[in-house]
Amino acid sequence: MSLAKMEHVTKEFHDFKALSDVSIEIKSGKIYGLIGENGAGKTTLMRILCGFTYPTNGSVSLFDQSEEKQLINGRKKIGCLIEYPALIPQMTAKENLHYHRLLRGMKEEDREDEVLDMVGLSKTGKKKAKDFSLGMKQRLGIAISLLEKPKFLILDEPINGLDPVGVVEIRNLLKELCSKYGITILISSHNLPELYQTATDYIIIHKGEIKQILSLEQLDEKCRHHIKIGCKDQRALCELLKDKLKTTNYTVAKDGMVWLYDYIDEVETVAKVIFEAGMYPTHFAKDGETLENYFLSVIGGE
Repeated sequence: MSLAKMEHVTKEFHDFKALSDVSIEIKSGKIYGLIGENGAGKTTLMRILCGFTYPTNGSVSLFDQSEEKQLINGRKKIGCLIEYPALIPQMTAKENLHYHRLLRGMKEEDREDEVLDMVGLSKTGKKKAKDFSLGMKQRLGIAISLLEKPKFLILDEPINGLDPVGVVEIRNLLKELCSKYGITILISSHNLPELYQTATDYIIIHKGEIKQILSLEQLDEKCRHHIKIGCKDQRALCELLKDKLKTTNYTVAKDGMVWLYDYIDEVETVAKVIFEAGMYPTHFAKDGETLENYFLSVIGGE
């Protein structure tokens, strides 16, 4: 099911174009990582989905509905945490939730305890929010966004500034919200490695433009270390790898290059087999990006 879709969306602020011809689709049951540098357009994209601002051009649909009244109803199924949690420092976690529940006109008082338990803050007692760690504050912010039982959760850099323990806590929480409660999540960050262990899919944005959309499996494939071999007779090369090196652990890329994932530490052995078969590679080198370098290669290394 499509939870959200943006088609050819542009957003302009006076002479500044924050988003340019953006088209994305968010499908149910996944955790999407929205990756981009500071100022890339991540927050603007999220604010449009939440209804906090509107596109200059293009269309937005939520839960396969695009009419204005339908979008208003659809946003009732969305929980969001944009920038900083709206916490009252002098209140406890429970009191903060009570305040936000009443503000939204909700009658289900037991929902306060439910969401506190979901985010692991049920035992904070009389401790005030001002005395919470940054990670606890972020979890309380997420708890507030969960009050109305959303199907779709939008979180703007919730792990930014957290220490390693806080990052792990938020990571585990998000995975549980998706797997246990069936909540689809869109989470932004400027750091691809930071989201690598959390997201199932990635949307890379740069200067307001979507540069790439790919799954975790596709990302792993692109960053996986391999021997890249170019050869005029691609089919013969693949047969050679099967017959002489006894491996089928390779793929043929769109550019015709063969990516061999075995024998990474035995490059000379592979080269010897190829040359002894009378083949002359047009390209032969070890390859494979780090997550950081891959991200930089996608956005043009700027």
